[in-house]
Amino acid sequence: MLRLVELGDSARRRAKGYSLGMRQRLGLAAALLGDPELLILDEPANGLDPEGVRWLRDFLRRLASEGRTVLVSSHVLAEVAQTVDQVIIISRGRLVIESPLAELTARAGGAVRVRSPDPQRLTAALHSNDLPVTTGADHSLLVQGASSERVGEIAYAAGVPVHELVTDGGSLEEIFLELTTEAAPA
Repeated sequence: MLRLVELGDSARRRAKGYSLGMRQRLGLAAALLGDPELLILDEPANGLDPEGVRWLRDFLRRLASEGRTVLVSSHVLAEVAQTVDQVIIISRGRLVIESPLAELTARAGGAVRVRSPDPQRLTAALHSNDLPVTTGADHSLLVQGASSERVGEIAYAAGVPVHELVTDGGSLEEIFLELTTEAAPA
């Protein structure tokens, strides 16, 4: 397990001398000893440097791809948004929402940002599908009210090449604050 969490070279050292990030990895190794199907982690990125955070993100995704359920509780929502597929927001002990991350961010006032060498033709195709389009500061098109899949399908059907297609949803932090403020008792 120590090798799995990249602590193999430190196996002979006393845990007392480990850094906070190393202790986080050691805790993860201990949690994996029983080969659990469900792994519940509270603030697992605490104490990790940027390289360690990246390692943790990739490690947790690999565990999930093996069929395990990985539940991460964290207040660092920007990091959570880069790691998870499904979001559960709990406020004051009550479930506020459970949703795929992409759906949640798209529903929260997000837009699809698309870049094409032929923005005029793409704009016309999007307008013909009753989708509002604005031009961003970087000359990309911002499309409201559609998923990136839908925008891509419209561009494909119109024969318009696309160089970039990204969902710019509301940030998870903004969504959390909006939903938990709404859920707060009056």
